[in-house]
Amino acid sequence: MIDYLVTILTEGSIFAIMALGLNIVWGWSGDFDLAYYGYVALGAYMTLVLTIGPPTAPTSYILGASLPFPVAVILAVLSSMVLALIVGAIALRHLRGIYFSIVTLGAVYVLYIFAGQFVPLFNGFNGVSGLFDPMADVLGLDFTSYPFFYLGLCVVVLALVLVFVTRLDRSRFGLALRSLREDERAAAAFGRDIYMLKLKAYVLGAGLGGLGGALFAGYLSAFNPSAWSPVETIILYAAILVGGRGSTRGVVLGVAVMVMGLQEATRYLPEIAGHPAYAPAFRLILTGIILVLFIRFRPQGILPERRMRDNDPGDKGGVSVAVEHPVTGPALDTGAA
Repeated sequence: MIDYLVTILTEGSIFAIMALGLNIVWGWSGDFDLAYYGYVALGAYMTLVLTIGPPTAPTSYILGASLPFPVAVILAVLSSMVLALIVGAIALRHLRGIYFSIVTLGAVYVLYIFAGQFVPLFNGFNGVSGLFDPMADVLGLDFTSYPFFYLGLCVVVLALVLVFVTRLDRSRFGLALRSLREDERAAAAFGRDIYMLKLKAYVLGAGLGGLGGALFAGYLSAFNPSAWSPVETIILYAAILVGGRGSTRGVVLGVAVMVMGLQEATRYLPEIAGHPAYAPAFRLILTGIILVLFIRFRPQGILPERRMRDNDPGDKGGVSVAVEHPVTGPALDTGAA
């Protein structure tokens, strides 16, 4: 039972980091990004190929380094941010709304096909594996104690990300992103550089996605295209919507409900003879039903984004703002970023 709880909490911490990154892109700046899990996947792949050493036939992949796990994680995050910079520089230049989403969907599909078909990159559809218990030898941990260490590592990283995101949330940058989400033309009238603000948010969100992917690779010890499905992105969006779009606390709660709650609860559904895919299919059906119900009856989520008013104590930069959730009403921004 303890091992099971450790597993659930580890997965929940990793998915919370991913969701917090996506919340910056969608919840704060309002860009519905369908390429996000591609940055998660790149973070996972890069962590693996930078730590497991040179490939041995018939396995084939790039780099094949044996770097320490923390160094590999940093490089993986940077790789995801560089890729996001390229995609975002193209997609955010003149595209908004559904057109931006279509371009990002095309980008992630190209990445998926390229990673699967071009075998020398990341060993094709077989993927990359071999990252067993990173840092265990350095720290002198055995097989039974290592999961507790990795859980602690993921929780500490999540706590640091929460502190960073919370501070960013009430900064001038966070307030500026919300003004873009509500009304880009009004924000531009106050002299904001729409393109650069959105691009910074996009790259930052991708960096957190790459961080989540790097920790995910250390947890799974392997990664391949079968773990890179649209369902994963839907789950992240569902967690944000259920918890509260734009709300840091809400996103963490949404992950607890949709990933640690619903996903795990459906594992105990009774099996139906001759229908082995019943439980996974019903899990997706429940996810869809919950999304529809929340969109209809509770679009602001369980913990809505806190409304900010003029001279709000949380505003440390002297910016007078009044930000309201897009569903509950219009927002007014009265200060400069």
